[in-house]
Amino acid sequence: MFLNIMFFNSNAQFTGNVIKTLSKIDNIIIYNNGASVNRTGMINLEKGTNKIFISNLSPKLISESIQFNVKSNDIIINSISKQANFLGNSYNNSQVKFIGDSIQKINDSIRMKKVNLEVYNQEKDLLDQNKSVLKTSREFIIDDLMDLTDYFNQKIKEIQTNISKVNKEIFDLEKMKASLQKQMSTIKSNVNNQASDVVIQLTCSKEGEFNYDLSYNTLQAGWVPYYDIRIEEINSPIKLTYKAKVYQNTSEEWSDVKLSLSTGKLNKSNKAPNFNTQFIKNTTYRKDTKQKNRNISALQLDLIESDDEPNQNSVSSSDFTTVDYSGTQIKYNISIPYSIPSQKSPIFIEIQELDLKATYDYYCYPKVDKDVFLMCHFNKLNKMNLLPGSGQVYFEGKSIGATYLDPFSNKKTTDLSLSRDVSIIVERSLETKLSSESKVGDNIKIEKSYIITLKNNKNKIVNLVLIDQIPVSTKKSIDVQLTESSEANYSKNNGKLVWNLELKPDDIIIKKFSFTVKHPEKDKIYNY
Repeated sequence: MFLNIMFFNSNAQFTGNVIKTLSKIDNIIIYNNGASVNRTGMINLEKGTNKIFISNLSPKLISESIQFNVKSNDIIINSISKQANFLGNSYNNSQVKFIGDSIQKINDSIRMKKVNLEVYNQEKDLLDQNKSVLKTSREFIIDDLMDLTDYFNQKIKEIQTNISKVNKEIFDLEKMKASLQKQMSTIKSNVNNQASDVVIQLTCSKEGEFNYDLSYNTLQAGWVPYYDIRIEEINSPIKLTYKAKVYQNTSEEWSDVKLSLSTGKLNKSNKAPNFNTQFIKNTTYRKDTKQKNRNISALQLDLIESDDEPNQNSVSSSDFTTVDYSGTQIKYNISIPYSIPSQKSPIFIEIQELDLKATYDYYCYPKVDKDVFLMCHFNKLNKMNLLPGSGQVYFEGKSIGATYLDPFSNKKTTDLSLSRDVSIIVERSLETKLSSESKVGDNIKIEKSYIITLKNNKNKIVNLVLIDQIPVSTKKSIDVQLTESSEANYSKNNGKLVWNLELKPDDIIIKKFSFTVKHPEKDKIYNY
């Protein structure tokens, strides 16, 4: 019989056999919003009632999620509960002990230095007294008196130097002590430093050694997708590394454990949800990032928004990762063990490496920015089982900025801006001679003409996409007409003008476009 007992409390007085034991993490499944920790262990039970304390567990485990499993027909589970254990966290206890020992050593050193300081002060007082007596004495000749005075002055100066030195040493030690005391106070006041015990009360029909499985969930862990995009040079394939940005702040040390990363949501407990009437309320929500992610925990939101540099804390495991498809979820199983410390900063785990074919061209929108930008384009990622996530782009070995990849986007390609290229010059200006404003009956007619000049100072042919625009009318009474386009691809819906150009070395290309705007004299128009 395989026992699967859910959580409930029992406050009954216990008088049977008490067992305190530790368990070992077997595997962990990390979800976007939490983690499921699975442990194993062994216990020696006596016949009759036994109470088992499984110690050094996360204080952030969800009580309702605890499951204790034993393969035996000889055991009846009476109760399972969770309780705090402020002395059980050996990791933090060792920190406290180390800091406490350091403070004690500093106190001993300060005490010895204060003793030395007292000796120096007494010696100085004695010399001052003798020097005063010397000045009033008539038993010494002038030369001897001067020699003795020099001696006293020199000796007092040496003692004063030693006093200053010791005072400085005491000051530095007191400062160090204050820092350690502050660190000690932080550790002791932090609730994360406590541990939890899972307490199981059971009845065993015969004594023996039994293996058990213990599992529980926590919300103080999770992961989000992250992308490392590297382009060595123009016209080379893209190396796309799909990573997991993983955090855990459970106060447990996950050392050399098997990890799985799931795209699904963690079931916080096995309780069925209750029905609640839905009432409509007049509430105004802020349309910001935190509002859009209001169902995400604060720790996970910090993880998403953080600017951590992945390469400093990244582990490669893409060659050891298998993918398991289960319904609407994807689970990445990593066959090599991992260590993830309990901390606020995340670590990066490589899931998959991909080589993507890419095309390159240059882009310029001189109305907004006259610089030319090197662009990279690659096909949609929707067939690669990837999730939307932020990332970092590297070009020619240098970081050029952050980006966001959305495999579910409706765009045909993903476009990346790599760099500005100053060797291609673009100038845009209004042709004043061809631009005017006049009155035609009851209407105002506006004519505008622009000229764009491009020069390629590179020693190779470049393909350049040139973008400009004319205004779009929002009223029937306002008429906008394109009168010249220099063979641009024109979209009447948004007024966009596109030229796909090939520029040879030292080429100079000129493009012109003109348009007219007619509107009633009584109307005022803007943005043209």
